[in-house]
Amino acid sequence: MASKTSRAAAAFLTLVGALASFAAQQSGAAKPLVRKDLLVLGKAEIAPPLRDIFRPRSSGAPSVAVRPAGPAPKPAAGTSGPEEPPSFNLSVSYVGSIKSAGRTIALVLRGGQTLSVSEGDEIVPGYRVVRVTDEAIVVQGPTGETRTFTKQGDRP
Repeated sequence: MASKTSRAAAAFLTLVGALASFAAQQSGAAKPLVRKDLLVLGKAEIAPPLRDIFRPRSSGAPSVAVRPAGPAPKPAAGTSGPEEPPSFNLSVSYVGSIKSAGRTIALVLRGGQTLSVSEGDEIVPGYRVVRVTDEAIVVQGPTGETRTFTKQGDRP
């Protein structure tokens, strides 16, 4: 008889504990599915991209870096510079643009790789981006000659 009483008491205590736990869960407010404290409200400036999202990460291939605008590198002391300036021989395809934080960034294809450049950047040494619009980019060559590259691909 003592074992039946102790089993009944244990079952009763378990039931009371479960009911107390259930009541504690029900009394608190239900947790929302979306944490509103993590949402960014308003029009904050978007940080520039950390990497080119259109180029997959490579595991050992050299990356193409875009050099900021500035004077062209000077030849070494023992070498002579070119006799006549080279002609404009840059071949790129303009595929689109991204507007972020008041800047327009152009996406161009050169040699099978996608580059992101903005006004003032050099695509290759000597070839500087002068202007970026939604429909075209203007590039200035080492001789001062400018060339306009229109957007390639489907248009709405």
